[in-house]
Amino acid sequence: MSFAKAGVTLGEGPLRPADLAALQQAAIEAVRLRAGVNPVTDLDALRGVGIQRFLVQLLSPRPGAEPTPPEAFVEEFAPLVAAFLHKGATDFEIHGEPNTAARGYGVSWDSPAAFSNWFIAVADGLRRRFGPPLRVGFPGLTPIGSSLPGLAPLVPDEAFLSECREALTAADFVCCHVYWTKRAEMENYNGALRFLRLYMERPEVRPKPIVISQFANVNPAQSDAEKGAQYADFYFFCAQYDRIEAACGFLLRSSDPSWGGLPWLRPDGTPTAIPGAVGGRKRMPHPAALRLVWPTVTRAYTQAYGDRQQIYYEASWDPVNQTYWLHGGHEGVDLQAAEGSPVLACLRGQASYGPPGTAYGKYIRIISHVPGVGQVTLLYGHLREILVPDGSTVSAGEVIGLAGRTGQATGPHLHLGMRIAGLELRPNSHYLNARRYLEPLRGAPRVPYERTYVLLPPQADQTWAEAVVMATWDTRRFTVGGSADDAGIGDLPVRRVIAVNPEGWPGDLAAFFAEYYPGVALVPVSADTPEELVEILQALPPSPGAPGGPPPSGGLPRVQYGRTYVLLPPSANRAWARAVVAATWDRHRYTLGGSADDAGIGDLDFRRVIAVNPAGWGGDLRAFFERYYPGIIYVPVNAKTPEELTELL
Repeated sequence: MSFAKAGVTLGEGPLRPADLAALQQAAIEAVRLRAGVNPVTDLDALRGVGIQRFLVQLLSPRPGAEPTPPEAFVEEFAPLVAAFLHKGATDFEIHGEPNTAARGYGVSWDSPAAFSNWFIAVADGLRRRFGPPLRVGFPGLTPIGSSLPGLAPLVPDEAFLSECREALTAADFVCCHVYWTKRAEMENYNGALRFLRLYMERPEVRPKPIVISQFANVNPAQSDAEKGAQYADFYFFCAQYDRIEAACGFLLRSSDPSWGGLPWLRPDGTPTAIPGAVGGRKRMPHPAALRLVWPTVTRAYTQAYGDRQQIYYEASWDPVNQTYWLHGGHEGVDLQAAEGSPVLACLRGQASYGPPGTAYGKYIRIISHVPGVGQVTLLYGHLREILVPDGSTVSAGEVIGLAGRTGQATGPHLHLGMRIAGLELRPNSHYLNARRYLEPLRGAPRVPYERTYVLLPPQADQTWAEAVVMATWDTRRFTVGGSADDAGIGDLPVRRVIAVNPEGWPGDLAAFFAEYYPGVALVPVSADTPEELVEILQALPPSPGAPGGPPPSGGLPRVQYGRTYVLLPPSANRAWARAVVAATWDRHRYTLGGSADDAGIGDLDFRRVIAVNPAGWGGDLRAFFERYYPGIIYVPVNAKTPEELTELL
């Protein structure tokens, strides 16, 4: 489970160097483009600065100018959709703000229900043409209250959504637009944060991902510095919610004078204060830096962070300060726990009793100091009994109490709240979502398997990689690559690295693995020529057997790096593997293999799988990765011959 990506909507026309510089300054992780306005070649430049998440909006002026049937809309955009899919972009927002006259209300549809039918027809038409890689998104609406200039809603967004239940059900994901005019409105339950209950609580939307495809402070008098500070906090807020995939600010650049104050760049390309403020935003710790012991007997959630906004808002009234202190819904995670079952400390730290009479009932805080993270305070609520003294030091995994239902609880469970010093979250009284630190690390293997990685040294060119393929592909299908870190990752019982000519690496390769990836079974192999390497590899034992040395450490990456794995289907012989080598080895040195699990492993921010002919797996390969390796960047590539594959790669 990954954090929501910080994104931005691009301006019109091809990317400029100033745009790329601003994206890097703002540490942007996702980009929203407009088909027909932003060229598909921009994806290459965006990937060059590390951006891999794309949302493509299919926005046409035609529905607002003349009646536009779904078939005509599909015909208009089909070539552009094909081009973006070919480049690996798969998410498409269908139109935008359809509850306004400018975007078609009263012209191409005369009711929300009519738009719902129109959307379903467009979605069906695109799916028939392009198949499972494509995902269609229900478009963002103009909300009541603050909005962009010239886009006043003819039907309030809540009423519009209520008549679009079938379209929301048919969508793969749901987009929403969020606007405000001042900080207090941005943090207000009935202001900008209204989108949480309007979308996340709706039954048709509840299981689906949400993308905030457009947000902005639309007050032209607000300073850029203050807007940037607000955007930074809004990104941090969105990162707490499990189902929000990305939030895209509006707008990187524009020449439209009616949108004064919205662009992040001035007309001459120089940045306003917004990119710098966004780039300096608070970020949640990396999940590998803060691992929490699961505190209950049963590993199951009963309520997610942010749920039931209305109930928690009403329950958070503070009569002393005459205010509501919860604006973002449930301020923790609820875990299943039977009455009287043990509750364990997630981290080592000092116990601190809380005052009685709160909604948490009997509760205890454990205050910990985590290297690289700082002070972490975990609150364990609704306990039947506390079993450790106030002020005592407890160890991770120690029983600190018994689960119960004290305080405001409808049944026995454990409420786990988390605060991290320096990471303020005012709408939820600074409580953060602990779920990502309870969950298995990203890229944890679905099942244990034996991994063999043939590691080639930096100076090995394409002929050496082809030799590995010739020797092993059709009989053993080893993973082939040129990264020592990529060779070591994976929480697996058996990890074997066949290191070809290890003396070609600077330093002691055996010592490297012993220090950073203990448990790897290192097999050094020396060959003077690629032909000799073929003979040596063919003579190796088929299985690595039990590893020697210390037990595996879990295969966590030594450092964050970008991983691209070219995955070939079971039917692909070595001619296909050689095609991958020919296309990528000397330029990119991508990892090559034939295991979907091996393609997905690794606790990395950037994990990309280029899936060659994914239909050859006999199921929905994208769904496989979404289920078992969430957060992966999935790029399907279809080729009829190895020669065509070389050209495509």
